[in-house]
Amino acid sequence: MKSYFTLLIVSLSLVFSCSKPKQSASSEPAANTPKISLSRQRIPQNGWLVMNGTGFTPKANVQSHLRRPDGTEYPEVSILTDVRGGFSHDIDTLLMLRGGHDVWVVDSTTGVSSNVGHFEATNEPGPAERPIP
Repeated sequence: MKSYFTLLIVSLSLVFSCSKPKQSASSEPAANTPKISLSRQRIPQNGWLVMNGTGFTPKANVQSHLRRPDGTEYPEVSILTDVRGGFSHDIDTLLMLRGGHDVWVVDSTTGVSSNVGHFEATNEPGPAERPIP
């Protein structure tokens, strides 16, 4: 009788341990981490760059932040993500201060921020047309 109860307890413990969802730090998919990339880092006068984002909440608003070389920020820009949580946004440097700028995006739903991208608005002559993605 004792071995029957031992077998029953072992069987039940296996059933319950297998039915629990396993949680670990690696269970979060890396694709859900908000990330931005810039089409180029040095922009000649009157130029353009494209900021692409991935890993944000699908079909939701995100807030783009852009810091000037003097440390102040331009007003935030709201961007709507697509069904995969991505977006593409043009940045025109025509009226920007010359120097280094930082840009990052915050997911309005989760509050999670992307990495910080950096680009330099220069006085250099060069192709100012919009880059082809």
